[in-house]
Amino acid sequence: MDQSLSHKEFTFSDAINSGYIIDLYAGDYVMIEETFGDVLREYDGFVDRILTSYHEKDRPALKSAIHKIKPLFGFVGLTSIQALCLQFENSCLEAPDAALAEAFPPLEVQLRSARGIIEIEKGRLEEFNKQ
Repeated sequence: MDQSLSHKEFTFSDAINSGYIIDLYAGDYVMIEETFGDVLREYDGFVDRILTSYHEKDRPALKSAIHKIKPLFGFVGLTSIQALCLQFENSCLEAPDAALAEAFPPLEVQLRSARGIIEIEKGRLEEFNKQ
């Protein structure tokens, strides 16, 4: 870690599990910023696969797509969305159609809102790291 940053502390938004992410990256805010950027570059493709799989009613592909996006939320400290993905993934193949149809809209809302959270935090981190 850059020693010039070791005395500074960044305050993440409430959506981010601050303790988790600071521990994960040992307080390296430059690495956290870079990771947020990496996640954003890949994010839309992951979400598109989820939405397409859901609308095509391809449960194995949907389960796989959810499984693949799940770690991204851990990388950016969105552990509540990561847990929601795990829950959905675990029920994806066995849940009745009605249950899946009920569970998907709240997940979709979280998936769509997460991108904005990540973008805002990345911008804030970028400003913080310039100091």
